[in-house]
Amino acid sequence: MLIVQNNDLLQNNTTIFSVAADVPAYPVEKEGPTLLRRSPSRGGSSSPIHNNHSDQQSSPPQQPSPPQQSLPQRKRISRTYTQRIRIQIAQFISSVLTLSILTVICTMAFAQNAYRTLTERGRVAHPDEDDCPKEKIIPDECYYIKRWGYEPRIYNVMTEDGYILRMYRIIAKDKKSNNGSKKLPVLLGHGLFQCGGDFLANEDKSMAFVLADQGYDVWIGNTRAAGSFDHISLSHQDPEYWAWGLKELAIYDWPTMIDCIREETDFHKIAYIGHSQGNAMAFVGLKLRPEIAEKLSCFIALAPAVFSGTLTNTFPLKQLIGLNKYTYSLIFGSGAFIPVMTIAQRVIHPVIFAHMAYSMFAYLFSWWDTHWLRRRKPKYFQFTPRPVSSQLISDWMEGWGKRGVLLYISEAASSPIVSSSSSSSKTVTTPVTVPLTIFYGTDDYLVDGERLVQTFNGYENYGRRASPQDIPFLKATASTGTDRGGSGKSSLFPMLNLVRAYCIDGYEHMDTIFGYDNVITTYPGVIKALSSAHWNIDTVPS
Repeated sequence: MLIVQNNDLLQNNTTIFSVAADVPAYPVEKEGPTLLRRSPSRGGSSSPIHNNHSDQQSSPPQQPSPPQQSLPQRKRISRTYTQRIRIQIAQFISSVLTLSILTVICTMAFAQNAYRTLTERGRVAHPDEDDCPKEKIIPDECYYIKRWGYEPRIYNVMTEDGYILRMYRIIAKDKKSNNGSKKLPVLLGHGLFQCGGDFLANEDKSMAFVLADQGYDVWIGNTRAAGSFDHISLSHQDPEYWAWGLKELAIYDWPTMIDCIREETDFHKIAYIGHSQGNAMAFVGLKLRPEIAEKLSCFIALAPAVFSGTLTNTFPLKQLIGLNKYTYSLIFGSGAFIPVMTIAQRVIHPVIFAHMAYSMFAYLFSWWDTHWLRRRKPKYFQFTPRPVSSQLISDWMEGWGKRGVLLYISEAASSPIVSSSSSSSKTVTTPVTVPLTIFYGTDDYLVDGERLVQTFNGYENYGRRASPQDIPFLKATASTGTDRGGSGKSSLFPMLNLVRAYCIDGYEHMDTIFGYDNVITTYPGVIKALSSAHWNIDTVPS
């Protein structure tokens, strides 16, 4: 695995290479990344590699470093004049159509938001609403990590298909640890149209910081194009760069981030917390590459996006879902999905853009700021939206939209995929069971978390009206008809064991990460799930 890390402490024992200057899509640390080549084996001699992330200056190597190969400069794909004209015409048509659609939707969204604001009754201002900290409003994860007293480290890791994913590691301000000298690793995965910065936008009450203060080694992941446009050879200006969907996120991006953390920390297993698409790609990944279950100590799904909610039957999602492939391709093209959103985010003032983006997303996805501190919205929408491919949205519409369930979930069991680079491709002799904890809100109409819970044995009769909010494992009775004795397992995901489901009254789709009361509704359950995870601390990767 290729790992590129941005860390001044490593520059004495690594060879520095410059990555293409036009690669970063968003502001990051000023220092240039350093390229690290992985050791061929943990027991043998290694080329320059950093395995000790301490706060002390690393000692220089005793022997000269062997030469390393830098990333090649990305070049545009060579095309004939006719091919270039065809692509430009298609992009022009797509731009005209999407701008027309956006104009209509934004007009309706602004009207709905204005009406809702004028008619809003009974909202009591939270005590922290006026307690505005001194922060810049910028799309820079490192800034917010430093602002709240932590040390950021950047890792750029390469997937099997050549995409460079940007990850952030948070070094806590104290030395608290829950495993002697090592902290247990936790990976946070973001949702659709988002990036890892969303886990940093709630000031000192952000999930990433709370977990770091609890003594965990917190890593924030970004899927392809969310953190940067890096690729080993492709340019994001070519349609070929965007030829990926949900499957690629599940079998390439997610496992790559997991393996990076395992190699850097020497832990055999990590904990994974995914929000929305962040857990959707994990569910798909476990179906297509079930051996990944061996690498997870627990799986925490926030607003699980396996089954669709009732919102798919409303305008305009219903119309989008109903488009045939030709019409969809004509409108949205074969590159980035509505790229004008990214341009607007960069050139419009953060407060104005936050109002525009919030109005549109609230109108489309029916999530509102009822449980947010409104002063935080400009920060939220510096990290939302982020670029995604048109193919990815098409995958969501084809499965989640038309079938009511994610693609690859129901049909994947008979044809799992084995990664060419996976060390876990060998036969598994002992069944692996990963503890699963689910959080969802009663007012989340975008996804149906309750339906997912009901697929697990012992939860068949679970319902938001008939059950308490915090529902531990329910023993199966003769009337449930389960064949596993109430094991908490699911026929959809035999490698998962649902140990607890949290139904949060009044919560919408984004509230488990943006809610001002997460310290009460969400974080205690997350910490409880992490504390009881299957870490296997004494085992490290081979």
